Amino acid sequence: MTTYKTAELEGALLDAAVAKAEGFPSFWIDPGDDARGEACVLGPARARDDRFDWCPSTAWEQGGPILERERITTIDMVADWSAYIGLEMSNGEIEGAKASASGPTPLIAAMRAYVASKLGETVELP
Repeated sequence: MTTYKTAELEGALLDAAVAKAEGFPSFWIDPGDDARGEACVLGPARARDDRFDWCPSTAWEQGGPILERERITTIDMVADWSAYIGLEMSNGEIEGAKASASGPTPLIAAMRAYVASKLGETVELP
């Protein structure tokens, strides 16, 4: 196991951290081949016919339901996106966020915030 900073996770590592935060019992990082890059794979075995690529940091059909369920707010900050969980407004000011993160896209920012809220500032991954 290797420890990673949640704020720096991206690609298959971020997707694997989301799988861990979701409580999936079986996932691994597949190094891929020349045609397909590294991916987080869910499933009971490493057999190709059992594979299920898990990419909530890039696929709205996977990350979107997490964003909605966790009520993650994303804000376009011009150069980056910010995401907040548990965001509250008081007198027009943002406060009370349980977790926050930033990233180059709304899904990356949201998934980093989600992982931070569930697993903390660092995460151990295979």
